[in-house]
Amino acid sequence: MASITFRKVVKQYEGASSPTVKGIDLHVNDKEFVVLVGPSGCGKSTSLRMVAGLEDITGGEILIGDIVVNNLPPKDRDIAMVFQNYALYPHMNVRENMSFGLKLRHFPQPEIDRRVMDAARILGLIEYLDRLPKHLSGGQRQRVALGRAIVRDPKVFLMDEPLSNLDAKLRVQMRAEIKKLHQRLQTTFVYVTHDQVEAMTMADRIVLLHDGIIQQYDVPAVIYEKPVNTFVATFIGSPPMNLMKVSRSSKGLDLPPALEGKTCSWDVSLDALFRDLESEKTFMMGIRPEHILIDAGEDSAQSLLLPCQVDLIEPMGAETFLYLTGNGHILNARVDPSVKVQVGQTVTAHIPISRFHLFSESSTRRLPRKGEN
Repeated sequence: MASITFRKVVKQYEGASSPTVKGIDLHVNDKEFVVLVGPSGCGKSTSLRMVAGLEDITGGEILIGDIVVNNLPPKDRDIAMVFQNYALYPHMNVRENMSFGLKLRHFPQPEIDRRVMDAARILGLIEYLDRLPKHLSGGQRQRVALGRAIVRDPKVFLMDEPLSNLDAKLRVQMRAEIKKLHQRLQTTFVYVTHDQVEAMTMADRIVLLHDGIIQQYDVPAVIYEKPVNTFVATFIGSPPMNLMKVSRSSKGLDLPPALEGKTCSWDVSLDALFRDLESEKTFMMGIRPEHILIDAGEDSAQSLLLPCQVDLIEPMGAETFLYLTGNGHILNARVDPSVKVQVGQTVTAHIPISRFHLFSESSTRRLPRKGEN
């Protein structure tokens, strides 16, 4: 078994006022591809380094399979790690870089040659085996770093922002290559990134960290469609979810002006839509940019209507981003290119009743809709 388990794991650096990792519980299944994502300083790389044995654990336990590895040296954990900076030996060619770790472990030469050739074949590196790293592109160097990990045949692959140094086009290509590599090797992968697009496209499950605490751990679709709080809602998604402060009224919801103007009132039965409303009076309303409709008259009975001014238009080819101001609130809308508007034009934004979210203003937690599990 190559599962990974965190049991109330804490990491506090000497002299720090508070822990970097604050008692997290986490279980990564055998052969699963899990991505740790979050802003800088959230504890994701520290968590990965504790699994690798490169950082000591202040409190709690980490298990690889059924073995507690808190005091186990890195060389005995049967893991392989791929770093952001490749960490290749500049004076060694590709073949020597990939085989070096096996030579240190005194593998027989025929076994080393077999493993290196197998990894080179998987990664498309056979024609580059005799080249030095300085004669390779960034993507080829990253593949060599992956190959050096593959030849070890570890139980767990740990990857710490391995694509950060690549350009945008190459990152997309390498994302696909790493995902295919996981499917082929059928080994546990734990991958750290600050890029939520990488997390959404690569992960079987996502661990979203903030301030050393796990905010949500689930499959990408659930994290996107049912974020547990406003932090998750605005971190996952590009552009992020729109949030507006609203208050409960006798009719349903009121949207006060952000700066000046009149309150916008919507006739909607919150009690028929949401659970756990209790005595809450104010909320944060969330709506994904792609769920906002523009001047969709036929859907008006099923939508909350908000007059808006178009501030900016960003044509993206297959879609268009609209930046809107409604009652002083700034909204992003992702629409089909067939929607033709002009900067300065007044439009009606339709917020489908079936699509908007409500978050508690005090706790920031998302309120579940009726019928949800």
